[in-house]
Amino acid sequence: MKRIIALFCVLIITGAVCAACNNKPGEKDQAEPTHTEAAAAPTQTSAATRSVEATAAPVTQAALMDPATAQLSELVKNARETVIVQNGGTEKRCRIPEILLDSSDAKAANSGIIEKYGEIFDAPDQHSYILALDYQAYLYDKFLSVYINCRVDGGNSDGLCFCFDITTGKLLDSKTLCSMLGRDYSTVLDKLKANLTSYYDEKFSMLQDNDEMRSQTLADSNLDSSKMFLNEDHQLTAMVNVFAAVGGGRWVETISAE
Repeated sequence: MKRIIALFCVLIITGAVCAACNNKPGEKDQAEPTHTEAAAAPTQTSAATRSVEATAAPVTQAALMDPATAQLSELVKNARETVIVQNGGTEKRCRIPEILLDSSDAKAANSGIIEKYGEIFDAPDQHSYILALDYQAYLYDKFLSVYINCRVDGGNSDGLCFCFDITTGKLLDSKTLCSMLGRDYSTVLDKLKANLTSYYDEKFSMLQDNDEMRSQTLADSNLDSSKMFLNEDHQLTAMVNVFAAVGGGRWVETISAE
């Protein structure tokens, strides 16, 4: 009996030793996937948080504007409208635009529009001499063109002209616009001068003592200061100062640069 008990104790001791030997340190690491997952979880959460924060951060409309999907109604709207009763009772609807691009250039353009024409809408009854005040807006590829024209009694006119890159919100000067269109600026100016010369001589050749004003109109400095945009046919057009010995002596015209 004693031998049986002794043998039984030996078996128990042997089993305990084997169990202790099988519990290796490497297996302890493998037996703790929970800690690995717990360490990964904060990293995944952090990445997700950064993604949400990036999405939620303010993003300008200009930066998001895709020329392939952009609509003109997303870019320009009527800023102010009124009806002016002219001498004689004729009513004329007048309006000015607001450019909706979220950029400093667009904001500056909108401020300039209000500064130039805002008082007309504040007191339309005091501006019966205005025959027309309206704007045209054209979208071609990534170019937004906005042209405002105001005509007054006597036939003279003034205006404002803007051309924007809708992917950046930047206002484009004439040289930059030509470059982006792959046009040589000097060649464009030569064509503009030829078209302006034909227009001017056809309209004002009968005027006496007009040579100086003709020269002023066709001067390189006047052509270089013209504002270019793309019209409804996607053609380069310039808003140019015209000088002549009639009316107020100076107004603006739109002349093709093609």
